[in-house]
Amino acid sequence: MKLKLNGIFILIIISLVSINIALFVKGIRLSNEIERYESGIASYKESSSDLEQFIYEFESHSMTASLAAELDYGKFNPPIYSKNPQYALRRE
Repeated sequence: MKLKLNGIFILIIISLVSINIALFVKGIRLSNEIERYESGIASYKESSSDLEQFIYEFESHSMTASLAAELDYGKFNPPIYSKNPQYALRRE
């Protein structure tokens, strides 16, 4: 009886140790995956901030002013109506 209890106790300890080792190995694998995902997220954040800076520069007032200067826009351009004969006949 005592020998049977010792065998069961040793079997339980061996199974618990093997489960602990398996969980440790699984934890190491998961930590490697987490590190890989975190590095991917960091690169996505960097590219996102670069794109955000590009959008802010594109929508800035100075960029708009330089584009307006290139296209010869003034501070106020009167509307053009097609009912005026000079525009309807393409005369300026």
